[in-house]
Amino acid sequence: GNYIIQSYDSLFVNMSNLVEGGVPGATVKGILRLQEFDSNHNLLFDWLAFDHLNIADYTNLNLTNPQITWMHGNSIEIDFDNNLIVSNRRSSEIIKINRISGEIIWIFGGPLNQFEISNDLLNGFSKQHDVRRLTNGNLLLFDNGNEHQPAISRVVEYEINEINKTA
Repeated sequence: GNYIIQSYDSLFVNMSNLVEGGVPGATVKGILRLQEFDSNHNLLFDWLAFDHLNIADYTNLNLTNPQITWMHGNSIEIDFDNNLIVSNRRSSEIIKINRISGEIIWIFGGPLNQFEISNDLLNGFSKQHDVRRLTNGNLLLFDNGNEHQPAISRVVEYEINEINKTA
């Protein structure tokens, strides 16, 4: 009876404190927020990306703009261990989040990638959608492929080793 939603917040951030050339009153849009509610609509879990990730680490974004769109979440998966797997299309990354503490467990893809990818001719995914954990433990996703050369879309399945951080 519980349900999980995603939404976006915006904040005014002094980006000059975070990156060289940053705008003091920059608007950071697309700050992903995940919330879980029980069947009586009581808030059980509230996660805001700004509290757990450092936007200054996102070198794929122009952090000197007066307006920055940080994230584009497009799927939430409850993993076998009851934690959350979230797709952030904007930075081509998949984030696993502890469903109790909100701490980041790992990041696959994007500028903060922690995984070594092998046996993938395109060396990873780009602007993905709909990340799902399969019964065999693998991750399945739709790779939009916007940044592949040449741009090509595909469905890709990764065998993930969360201990050794390999895919």
